Amino acid sequence: MGKQLRVSLRQQRGLSYWGLLLVIAVFGFVLTCVSRMGPAYIDAYYVDEGLRKLAQNPDLETMTKGQIRTELDRFFLLNNVRGEPTKALRVISGADSKLVSVEYELRQPLIYNVDVVMKFNKQLNTAKADLCCEPLVDLKQFRKSD
Repeated sequence: MGKQLRVSLRQQRGLSYWGLLLVIAVFGFVLTCVSRMGPAYIDAYYVDEGLRKLAQNPDLETMTKGQIRTELDRFFLLNNVRGEPTKALRVISGADSKLVSVEYELRQPLIYNVDVVMKFNKQLNTAKADLCCEPLVDLKQFRKSD
């Protein structure tokens, strides 16, 4: 029984120096990724929420482009959404509906010369407000001035 106890204790020595160093390095890398990419995903969440809130507006069908833009800008201001999502807001008028689109790409430096590219594309079609906020239309066919 004594020999078995010694073998068992030898197997439970714990984490070695190199193992601990590896755990700290992995934790540091994950923390770096979260701190660099997290704000972009938080902004994307609030863009999605803003479009969903707009979709619940009973006057959505009759709102003008300027009113839609003002409503979303107000929501973005209250939720501290700045930068690329607010610049990428487009309202395109169609024959019987309007398409509200927030499509943008962010390039975030991660480590030295390594960048992370994040693409976000959220759309709201006023005729199909219940299908918010996944992209339904490819906007490459429309001019940027819309």
